[in-house]
Amino acid sequence: MSTAQVENKVFYLKNNRLFSGADERAADTAHIFTTVLYPAKTPVFDQGDPTRLVYLVKKGKVRISRITPDGKEVTVAILGAGDIFGEETLFEAAERTTVATTLEESLLCTARAEDLFELLSRDPELALNVAKIVHERLTNASATIEDLAYARVPDRLLHLFERLAAEHGVAKADGTTIDVRLTHADIASLIGSTRETVTVEIANLVRDGRIRNEKNGRFTLLRRN
Repeated sequence: MSTAQVENKVFYLKNNRLFSGADERAADTAHIFTTVLYPAKTPVFDQGDPTRLVYLVKKGKVRISRITPDGKEVTVAILGAGDIFGEETLFEAAERTTVATTLEESLLCTARAEDLFELLSRDPELALNVAKIVHERLTNASATIEDLAYARVPDRLLHLFERLAAEHGVAKADGTTIDVRLTHADIASLIGSTRETVTVEIANLVRDGRIRNEKNGRFTLLRRN
């Protein structure tokens, strides 16, 4: 690997949440990571996959989903640059319980779980970062479950746009554009609804001036006056 490639890898590692507050350690640990380019709509791993790899997103978007017993795919999270996934393999050798698929061309750093676990066991600050990431995932999952149980579809939809705007937003003069291309079917799987219902409710939010459909699979959450 050339010096430029190593420096490029270190740059992206420093900007990953794993190394938050500890970016000086990125250069010393870059050797355990391998960079892989995945085309859009490519499976990274499937439910039941036994492979013990952890993934850091350098560029692109990755959807994490789960297949229900009746065969329905439910989206759990959408991740972007700086995120980490597959971290459950750090703690047990069980098969994957989720599916990971790229939404767009994505550049990922991969590391063997045993190599990363050894690193975390020697570095409490990095281990704490992983704990924070896992805690955030559990908090988001709890909020989603609460929405599914109690919130009406319009509220679920607005909560989703607010969360995605916070995680993947690009500030604009009149609001925040969500930098993720999502179909109505994608959105339905994120809020536990149907594509038809989502289409109707998105039209209502557009009419009420809450969001703007950018016609390219993206939405802008509009600032309220």
